[in-house]
Amino acid sequence: MKNSLLVLVVVALVAACTPSVPPQYIQPDDMEDILYDYHVAQAMVKIDRQSESQDFDKSLYFQTVLKKHGITEAEFDSSMIYYYSHLVRLKKIYTEVNERLADEAKQLGASVGEIGRYSQYSTTGDTANVWTGATDVLLMPQPTMNRFDFAVKVDTSFYKGDSFMFQFMSEYIWQSGMKDAVVCIVTKYEGDSIIQTSNHVSVSGLLQIRIPANNEKKLKSMSGFVYLAPNGDADADNPRRLMFISQIQLIRFHNKEQKNESQAEPQKADSLQRGADPRRPLPDSARAGDQRGLPGRPVPVAPGAGPHGVADRSR
Repeated sequence: MKNSLLVLVVVALVAACTPSVPPQYIQPDDMEDILYDYHVAQAMVKIDRQSESQDFDKSLYFQTVLKKHGITEAEFDSSMIYYYSHLVRLKKIYTEVNERLADEAKQLGASVGEIGRYSQYSTTGDTANVWTGATDVLLMPQPTMNRFDFAVKVDTSFYKGDSFMFQFMSEYIWQSGMKDAVVCIVTKYEGDSIIQTSNHVSVSGLLQIRIPANNEKKLKSMSGFVYLAPNGDADADNPRRLMFISQIQLIRFHNKEQKNESQAEPQKADSLQRGADPRRPLPDSARAGDQRGLPGRPVPVAPGAGPHGVADRSR
């Protein structure tokens, strides 16, 4: 009973210490519902291929969403500015929105798709998801908040001939102007040879970047970044400009033939080292052939000399 009371007290204290969203701004649960409806509306515009003015349609759908929730555009924008300064809360809201969108798609019969195809894989095996960093990232076109850098740990489970695929889902909130994010992957191999692979992301949806296999050299390091480019000074004060990245994965594909060769190389080198160890007894045939003469025929020992003989200098 005392333990239960203590837990309740701790929970109450934590809740009391967590600052709430000021009442003049849209509360987290309401913001989640608005953003969910917003992205559903954007998807409807995207499906409507016959529309001649998608920007007009997006604005119209956005106004419809605000009207549904009884929110003005000014209230929405001021709330977004507040959440921009509290990115942890905004990221949590977007994570919930993303999960709801995925669940809704499944209920409507949508296929799992490429992004979910590799979710079942662990960090080991011939096909593995080796990503260990953050899976959700929120970017805005402002300094210090418009770039996500990462590095991949390369260990003994990586072999020559491995290929890779970097992928994620992206969602934009963008009132106007051109959307442009750059994704770059840099792979460095033995001999300091470097390969750079990059792509642009200008629409919401699935992005995939494939890094081809190198059958000649082993991978030493892999790093990269996602950079959301500024949209000029004209829209610098526009609060509706952000990119939410989710479900980040780095899929590694083993080339089985190259993998077997890479695993055999250390064993071969180890066997040669053991054979060269002077402390390890050699076969008779090897000893007989190592007498600086013909194989199998020992060289006669000179008179007065013997194996490991030392001259007596005490006289």
